[in-house]
Amino acid sequence: MRWFKVAAIAAGVFVGFLVISSIIGFLMEAAIAALVVATIVLAVKVAFYRKQVAGNRPDSEVRGSAYSSSLPRHNKRDADDELARLRREMDELKREMGG
Repeated sequence: MRWFKVAAIAAGVFVGFLVISSIIGFLMEAAIAALVVATIVLAVKVAFYRKQVAGNRPDSEVRGSAYSSSLPRHNKRDADDELARLRREMDELKREMGG
């Protein structure tokens, strides 16, 4: 009879462990699902906000390229003058080197 009580207590502890671990697993899965839903809702809100902000932009405003204003503009004449100067310097170096 004593072994029966020990076996019943062990079975009760085992069943209790299974129940508690199942509840903890369910709570973890529910938390992950809530995070996924919250992320999707936030992404949809951000998308609608950006669309709303873009819709408020005046028609006369034109979005330009980010690179167009940052690149320096060179005059063709300046480039030709610079090329001629470099050629003269190269010719002088060749003459000095004995070429």
